[in-house]
Amino acid sequence: MKAVLPLVGLLLGLWACHSADEKLFTRMPSDETGVYFQNKVAEDERHNLFDYHLVYNGAGVAVGDLNNDGFADLYFAGNQSGDKLYLNKGNADGESLRFEEATETAGIQPRGWSVGVTMVDINADGLLDVYVCKAGNYPGAERANQLYINQGAKNGGAVRFKESAAQYGLADTSYTTQAAFFDYDKDGDLDAYLLTTTGLVQNPNRIEPAVTDGSGFSPDKLYRNNGNGTFTDVSGQAGIRHDGLGLGVAVADLNDDGWDDLYISNDFLNNDYLYINNQDGTFRESVGQYFRHQSRFSMGNDVADVNNDGRLDVMTLDMLPADNLQRKKMTGAGHFEQFELELRAGYQPQYMRNMLHVNQGKTPDGQVLFSEIGQLAGVHATDWSWAPLFADLDNDGHKDLFVTNGYLRDITDLDFVAYNVTFWQTGNTKADFRRSTIERAAKMPSWNNVNFFFRNRGDLTFEDATADWFGDKTSLSNGAAYADLDNDGDLDLVVNNINEDAFILRNNAPKTHFLDVRLKGSGKNTFGLGSTVTVFAGGQRQTQVQAVTRGYASSVDYRLHFGLGASQRVDSLAVIWLNGNREVLRNIPANQTVTLNQDGAKPYAKPKSAPENRLWVDATARSGVRYVHQEEPFMDYSTEVLLPHKFSQLGPKLAAGDVNGDGLEDFFVGGAYGQYGKLFIQTASGFRQQAYTDESRPKQEEDTGAVFFDADGDGDADLYIVNGSNEFDDRSVYLQDRLYLNDGKAAFSPAPQQLPVIRRSGSCVRAADFDKDGDLDLFRGGRLVPSQYPLPGESFLLQNDRGRFTDVADAVAPELKSIGMVTDAVWADLDADSWPDLIVVGELMPITVFRNNRGRLTRLNAFPQSDGFWNCVKSGDFDHDGDLDLVVGNTGLNTRYRCSPTEPLSVYAADFDQNGTLDAVSSYYLAGREYPIPPRDLLMKQMPSMRKKFEQYADYARAERKDVLTSEQIEKAQVRRAYMQESVWIENRGKGQFQVKPLPQAAQWAPVQDFWVEDCNDDGHLDVVLVGNAYDVEPVVGRHDALAGLVLLGDGKGHFTPQSYDKTGFVADGDCRSILALNGKAGRWLIVSQNNAPLKVYARSPKAGRSLAEIRKE
Repeated sequence: MKAVLPLVGLLLGLWACHSADEKLFTRMPSDETGVYFQNKVAEDERHNLFDYHLVYNGAGVAVGDLNNDGFADLYFAGNQSGDKLYLNKGNADGESLRFEEATETAGIQPRGWSVGVTMVDINADGLLDVYVCKAGNYPGAERANQLYINQGAKNGGAVRFKESAAQYGLADTSYTTQAAFFDYDKDGDLDAYLLTTTGLVQNPNRIEPAVTDGSGFSPDKLYRNNGNGTFTDVSGQAGIRHDGLGLGVAVADLNDDGWDDLYISNDFLNNDYLYINNQDGTFRESVGQYFRHQSRFSMGNDVADVNNDGRLDVMTLDMLPADNLQRKKMTGAGHFEQFELELRAGYQPQYMRNMLHVNQGKTPDGQVLFSEIGQLAGVHATDWSWAPLFADLDNDGHKDLFVTNGYLRDITDLDFVAYNVTFWQTGNTKADFRRSTIERAAKMPSWNNVNFFFRNRGDLTFEDATADWFGDKTSLSNGAAYADLDNDGDLDLVVNNINEDAFILRNNAPKTHFLDVRLKGSGKNTFGLGSTVTVFAGGQRQTQVQAVTRGYASSVDYRLHFGLGASQRVDSLAVIWLNGNREVLRNIPANQTVTLNQDGAKPYAKPKSAPENRLWVDATARSGVRYVHQEEPFMDYSTEVLLPHKFSQLGPKLAAGDVNGDGLEDFFVGGAYGQYGKLFIQTASGFRQQAYTDESRPKQEEDTGAVFFDADGDGDADLYIVNGSNEFDDRSVYLQDRLYLNDGKAAFSPAPQQLPVIRRSGSCVRAADFDKDGDLDLFRGGRLVPSQYPLPGESFLLQNDRGRFTDVADAVAPELKSIGMVTDAVWADLDADSWPDLIVVGELMPITVFRNNRGRLTRLNAFPQSDGFWNCVKSGDFDHDGDLDLVVGNTGLNTRYRCSPTEPLSVYAADFDQNGTLDAVSSYYLAGREYPIPPRDLLMKQMPSMRKKFEQYADYARAERKDVLTSEQIEKAQVRRAYMQESVWIENRGKGQFQVKPLPQAAQWAPVQDFWVEDCNDDGHLDVVLVGNAYDVEPVVGRHDALAGLVLLGDGKGHFTPQSYDKTGFVADGDCRSILALNGKAGRWLIVSQNNAPLKVYARSPKAGRSLAEIRKE
């Protein structure tokens, strides 16, 4: 260990001289820094939008100590301006952040169109070399990448370089965006991955089969280091064959097996790629196995431990604007048909926004589980963005996020796009179209934006700190890198801009503490690439990986920087080198640079989790349950283009009961249109499947709810099935619910005469003796009026009279009939008067309590402004005070649009254009103003008369809700609002008083569709198991899929603690709809239903109670 102690007192003194109102970052003037580099881009006959679609993509910057003087130097890549090398003179003249241009004297010979740049010690001599990636609309030879081998600074002179790409075999002529160097085969030297794109694509979003055999325009390249100063292209044999338009590459061990993998972000239709290292010199593309969706137009990326849990998370950037004006100018209609076609063609789901994929650790089968929560984190919309960089910018111990931004021409403006389409479709020649496109593009305004700074709050959410940390300076920024340029203990930033001087951003961080780490590897990996360093200080853990290719087309400094906040010492520091050896240092003073040598590390075996202590084990295979729910495709949007989601994919729901009287609980799963539901009869070892009715006729109904209850008082479990969906006309015979009477031996007979006419689209049915006459009555919830969103469905209160049912809602609960778009309900005696009360929840409606006053249900105003997108409700005494509390599932916080009591989400519904159809226009608030949600194309499709009002996309983009719908129209409309999005538990305080409390953040990652409440770990406290997600959402917003099931352990005081998947064994990561638990001879079963997917079955682990009780104490 070698330490370099800085002049801490001097630094603190300098900080004291800073003004109190100074930003965290100061943009240093070029005449002070000496850095005058500009990345020049100007359209010409060769480089323009038509002939070279990458013309506005900018270039990167690399930071590293090239002359080993202790200060980081800069290398800027230039498109049309030529590369520039700047040496940091901080050590030479004592001046802070002063650089000297040394391009020519150092032997740098720029040519062509440079894009990416990486510093790497490629020949293992202890000196950083420079690799430059080339593109541009040039012949192949002029696109050959350059490799500058560092010759050192001889006799005290300037550092010199020798261009040697051809000699090394790395003069690749692809359209190369960036290079990453890593030891993929663990032979001790550094191999090269080249991220490529192409200048040849004319329509990159056209749906064509993905090219995966290496024959495409732009498969990436993998060059193996031969160990003798040469490299060999082994792409094909190594499995790097997928075609793409690469804009970001990250090297990291994402599956936690000790071998470096590759995350590749691709622009346009091609999915991102995750190349998992097979440990044998080959890779397998696995993005669909690890990530449930991706950015649509993926730009740069970064991999870092964002939440200090020791796991690596993934960030990709896209081009979703932060403001309403730009969003509406560039967002067209979301075509669900096209989205479905892309899925059928083998592409994974993609959406236009930034993505933050949080690593949740390994599931019981060893698979690393990622959940995308960029919207919850608040980092999903940063305009046309390029480089994401995670780094602790304020030295508080949490990695903040810096994002570069801007595009030279606003070519996504839909008025510009529409003009070009019209010009082509009106018979002009290709030459005319080319000329027109080039001329109009050159006249489009620049999309100058401010670069974003996000402060990490430490809880997986970020605060937009741009104004406080930087200000409002806009730019056209692309590549960026971080380093402590002045060695004062904080990270500065370097940004490569188009047609403007590069930014040198000096960090003015307050007087907190830090630790820097240098790695000195043995063998030919001299800077320890691929190593992992973990620091424990101030009660928290920080983990960083030595990987310098980050963001977009750039590489960062090799020094690892750890902010320590107020901690003056590091409790421990551990480094695990790429070969698996480990070294641990303890009790290290802060404010210094520590150098770690690989030679001092010892062999290390990573501990493994104990699978026998998990709460549940996946028992689907051995349970005998073989049922796959299969939806018949139905396009809700063909008649209601403004729907936020489909209403034809509501199932399948589950119901439990002992249908054959053997003392074992059985269950029913509902079927979709054209598919019968099934009974599963429990046996000693599992379940056997059985039909519940004659299946000789085609099934027309869609099952949306079910319950087992004794309908006719004969002591057995009869079956009631709710019919629903959006696929039928209102009052269709296929919306009539069904009752099946049990003979006590699991043989069911339909009993239609026992029910009234209920031809309404429904959602749920719940049984209770609400009138205390000794039999079970039913509440049947109404979900919707088909094709009339958001009108409330019709609900029913079915009173049981000797097995015949009569709707008595009008008589005993008049407010219940049209209460809303009901999704779920529960009977629970909230006031402990022995009469069951009814709690009803639904979409765009409040949590509603009907107090049972001796058989009459009276609506209470218990939860004002609780309107939300509620999906489910269950009861239980979570705080051990003797009364029943509630847990209620909502849409969660990982959503594009947020709401609050003062700024709700709204839906205004009326026949606004008087053409005989209901128009449902939704709105949201942004920056204090209410805007319509639908893109212009969708609104025009729903209401063609609006075209005269908003002839241009720009006109509509400037419109607020009041400009689209007048106050007179609003007065005549039905209005539904949502004020809450969080899933909650509700404490019953007694005497009609309730307190609503949010569930832990992990329960807010996606819509919660169902709960199961029981004491999972035998500690005497009720716990909550939840499932969720929603795949039926319109494709502009995109699927909600971040949940993978969740176990919340209760402490009996109203507090819930989320448990990891590795510890619980419970993973339900599909489009889950329902969950229930059953007692069996062999123990406890947990059943989970998924839309358009198989049932999942879990069995209780016999050691689970002891194990999770211990977990609670950790």
